[in-house]
Amino acid sequence: MAAVVVAVLLVLIAAIVALYVIRGRTANWPPPNWIFAACDVGQGDALALAAGPAEAVVIDTGPDPAKADHCLTVLGIHKVPLLVLTHFHADHVDGVPGVLKGRTVTEIETTNDPDPPRGVSEVTAWARTAGIPTTVATVGEHRRFGPVSWDVLWPDPNVSPSTPPEPARKSHRRGRRQARASPRGGGEEGSGPNNSSVVLQVTVSTRDGAVRLLLTGDIEPPSQAAILAAHPDLAADVLKVPHHGSAHQDPDLFAAVHPRVAVISVGKGNTYGHPAPRTIQLASGTGARVFRTDDDGQVVVFGTAARLRVATRRG
Repeated sequence: MAAVVVAVLLVLIAAIVALYVIRGRTANWPPPNWIFAACDVGQGDALALAAGPAEAVVIDTGPDPAKADHCLTVLGIHKVPLLVLTHFHADHVDGVPGVLKGRTVTEIETTNDPDPPRGVSEVTAWARTAGIPTTVATVGEHRRFGPVSWDVLWPDPNVSPSTPPEPARKSHRRGRRQARASPRGGGEEGSGPNNSSVVLQVTVSTRDGAVRLLLTGDIEPPSQAAILAAHPDLAADVLKVPHHGSAHQDPDLFAAVHPRVAVISVGKGNTYGHPAPRTIQLASGTGARVFRTDDDGQVVVFGTAARLRVATRRG
């Protein structure tokens, strides 16, 4: 009898945490109660967190203003209380004019690493022209917009990724430059800007609990290890896989996050080999369903903590 009860409980638990996937265009887009979107912007990152009616916090913009604008348009976004730029590589910031187009953007927040200079000067000029104040993300910073709140985990100016911090410390930041990135800021490994990406630990309140997300920019193993040493509790429902699914990942980070959904923002036919088969296996090996924008198009997580769903849309 006890075995039957256990079996029934396991079935009920599986039903509660089941991940529903809807592929292709739906009558209503975005889906109701959407939480997070990864835009299909080619080889780059552009993410959105629903913060209210027609409102979203945007993290990075991808390399193409038209694609960034299109993504936010189909999501119905007219207000952006905060645009976070994780680092200044072109594949994360060149789409800024598309986010600004026809929208009210209240603030732009960036990493503290002013590299590459070209990206810094462009973002500064766009913000100045639009009259938008800019700030720098600070490790330990906590912010909230509507149902969305987050803590900034990285970069920490007091910590070098080559020397992991003491686990007892609460917050840490930033790695040393290890190699110069290309001027266009695409896919070189071991770059200072990548390892200085702003990392957000996000919590979204839903009617039956909280959905947790870890948004990682382009951090590579040195920063991944330093963040994990500082923040052992990185468990999240959704992981934005670092650096477009590059082969250079710390398996311990994936094990600690143990996501239900892993999203790779990547461009079809890119010359960097992203995403690496090893990284896809690493993510799926934690039990996550893996979605990638080059194959799935726009990826939207919606629903509630108990009934988390994913919808995808091309075009």
